[in-house]
Amino acid sequence: MRRVLPSLLIAGLLVSGGVVSCGTSSDSPAPETSASVPAATAVPTDRVDQVAPADARAITDPADPQATLVLFTDYQCPYCAMMDTLIQQAKNDYGDQVRILVRNYPLPKHQNAETSARAVEAAAEQGALEEMAAVVFEHQQDWKNQEDVEDLFVSYAGDLGLDTEQFRADYNSDALKERVARDLQDSQDSQDLELPGTPSLVLDNEVLMLDSMDYSAIQEQLDAALNN
Repeated sequence: MRRVLPSLLIAGLLVSGGVVSCGTSSDSPAPETSASVPAATAVPTDRVDQVAPADARAITDPADPQATLVLFTDYQCPYCAMMDTLIQQAKNDYGDQVRILVRNYPLPKHQNAETSARAVEAAAEQGALEEMAAVVFEHQQDWKNQEDVEDLFVSYAGDLGLDTEQFRADYNSDALKERVARDLQDSQDSQDLELPGTPSLVLDNEVLMLDSMDYSAIQEQLDAALNN
């Protein structure tokens, strides 16, 4: 059974002291940047299940996790592609101590955010979540403005050695559509958590903003959580 977070930390990607992320507003095509970093605040414990549900996809799942990190991502967001690299580094450095979960936050303003999320989810059904995420991020420019991306995503699945018939079936299944929709609803319902956009991170204990998009900023927070 997954350990429940007693409280949460939310972090947006930051550059030069301001939050840089794909904003949630449909009239904000460019990344949103804030001028200052807000102070850390506590998060209500009644939001725990909404942020880290028991069936969330796990990138790392140690038997006795000492902390839990949750990533809210949009596969069409270029800043999420950058964050994916940092998350992989965190997996390598902390995978035996920190549970790392990933939630879908497909921004409605992104044409293929929902379909790309389903592609990654369909690959996850065959144990290839991270591999498909990496490919989808790598080829973001190829599919983000296409009208019909299903065959392209199926080709990525084939390149990864997945069962493409099963992938296509899962990609179009009501179960995965509902899963992505639930993730999005949880993200949008969590207004009091003040998710800044995508990507957003959630770690134990408090809400704050990182002061850098350098990996060391995440590393510092993970070290602090593990040493508490």
